[in-house]
Amino acid sequence: MHEINYIDRTFKQEAAEEYSLLIQVNKKGLSYCIYNPATENYVVFRRKRFEQVIMTGDLVRKTEEALLSDDFLSLPFRNVCFAGYTQHTTLIPQEFFDQNVTDKYLKFNQGEDIHISVFSNFIPEAGLFNVFALPEELVSLVSLHFRKVEFLSQTTPFVRHIAVQPNHFTANCVFMGLYPEFFDIACTGNSKLRIYNTFQYTNENDLLYYLLLVFQKMGLDPAKTPLRISGEQASKLSYWDLISQYVQDCRYDEPAEIPALASGLKQLVTSRFLNLLNLQMCGSSVENTAGEGLR
Repeated sequence: MHEINYIDRTFKQEAAEEYSLLIQVNKKGLSYCIYNPATENYVVFRRKRFEQVIMTGDLVRKTEEALLSDDFLSLPFRNVCFAGYTQHTTLIPQEFFDQNVTDKYLKFNQGEDIHISVFSNFIPEAGLFNVFALPEELVSLVSLHFRKVEFLSQTTPFVRHIAVQPNHFTANCVFMGLYPEFFDIACTGNSKLRIYNTFQYTNENDLLYYLLLVFQKMGLDPAKTPLRISGEQASKLSYWDLISQYVQDCRYDEPAEIPALASGLKQLVTSRFLNLLNLQMCGSSVENTAGEGLR
């Protein structure tokens, strides 16, 4: 059953070959948007909730069920961008990136792993490559279902969103992407992306500890430095109430330079699905390369 299901009246299934599909998957569910290039807006949004996903096999099985049961996901789209959520990710400055050693970047930063596929996305707005790994089984499933698909991780739209802010990297600001089981965090200032990292958490205390640790390590004052929060867990009141006690300027993040929402989708809480809504802009410019996986 769909947790959220918004369809604009302008969407026509028979014209699927003219549309783009943007899809993301994590342990809590599968979400997707359909983009109409002719009108330059999103015309469909759907989310399906997953229950009891613990292991990678559970995620793959639930994803397969969602792909096969949804009537729109079998349509022949013009192009497909698929974002997996992973902590196996690292950012490489463009001038230091070598496509021939992509897997070694992750091996150096994350250690060795098996049964993964390694990809890289170029984020031109930030001058960075995002190198990341997704489970081989998931990549195989998605590749077979859509035949031609571009793979991304949540880090690509997260960093791209930061890089297109009005003040770019000049102003001190902290950005948090809050997802099931882990969160992404980035700090800007001094005309650069000062830090990007990802942390696991199990409760509100973990979340607050790592957040304030980043403020401390970066020499930022929680009473003066803005915090912008997005992600599917951003609206959880217990998280929001605790964080806002310590960070004075704490707000939900807003989209910047993304396609518009058709009238039927205006009720969507955009801060929860900021990464997904950014995928169309990432997919139009990203350089996607794949490695063989770490062995």
